Amino acid sequence: MTFRPAVLGLTDSITHSPTHKRIIVKLQKLALVASIALSGFGSAYAQENITIGYATPDLSSSFWVSMTYGAEDEARKLGVKLVKLNAGGDANVSTQISQIQDLTQRKVDAMVVGATNGEAVRGVVEHAIAAGIPVVGLSSLPASPQLVSTVGANHYDMGRLQAECLGNAMGGKGEVAMISQQQGQSWADQRRQGFLDTLKAHYPDIKVVAESRNAVTRNDAINLVDNWLQRFPDLGGIYNAVDDSAAGALISVKSAQRRGEVKISASNLSQTAQQMLKSGDLVCTSTQQIVTQGREALRQAVSAAEHKPVQRDVQTPSILVNAQNLQNVDLALLSAPASYRP
Repeated sequence: MTFRPAVLGLTDSITHSPTHKRIIVKLQKLALVASIALSGFGSAYAQENITIGYATPDLSSSFWVSMTYGAEDEARKLGVKLVKLNAGGDANVSTQISQIQDLTQRKVDAMVVGATNGEAVRGVVEHAIAAGIPVVGLSSLPASPQLVSTVGANHYDMGRLQAECLGNAMGGKGEVAMISQQQGQSWADQRRQGFLDTLKAHYPDIKVVAESRNAVTRNDAINLVDNWLQRFPDLGGIYNAVDDSAAGALISVKSAQRRGEVKISASNLSQTAQQMLKSGDLVCTSTQQIVTQGREALRQAVSAAEHKPVQRDVQTPSILVNAQNLQNVDLALLSAPASYRP
């Protein structure tokens, strides 16, 4: 909307004396200011009417809680509506498929999807895209080349950092076991590969004696590590793809009175992991800017909904955190506030 016609109409009836020319210039400037103001109002109004669908695999996970905090806080700042859906666990693929179908039927303006299983949700995600809904992949990516943007971290590098930390803590030799999380989740697969490749290249005297891709919760890890400690009395280290399983592993190690003897490493930096680092029960965690990723995914989704340019691939840096550098880390970029509940 602009006042240009009104200005032209007024200038047509004014003679071209110096005084009148000054009046014309002033009127034109006022019209320009009014046009800019109305343009800004229109943009704000448009954002207030944008709805972003947000499908997450598991809000019982500290990782996804922090991710959701970033997305939700950014949605509040931008004034857009966020529809949050929680599949209730990484294994609940059919639930997430139904939820994405629901978001498509509701005709949200864009979606952010953290996949329970990238391959399994590909079809329903591409159906949403075919319906004209741009989809941003977040961390655990749907296995589709049609995503308008992907947001995450260098998960391979996170696995590499964890291998270096755990390898050094074990003195470069011994037996290690891995709680790698579910197969089919891109982030878990990449962290696992980074860990294995780094051990092979730089720590040939460390042997992987056991691995689980089924233990995904803290309780799962407790039962699993209880069994491992009996089967492998010389076990010297436990890799964890996430810090929730690391907390379960620690419970088992303490129960077996092997605290300090079995080194535990993890990824991500929840409130629990911070306490474990401070107490010396966790040798390190390789982490990422989780809150930042949630914010970035929301921004890219809003830009796509407004038909504005988006960044095709957004990666936040990987960080190795231990007891020595914990105090220097900006936790606001990594973890939701302790009081936040999604």
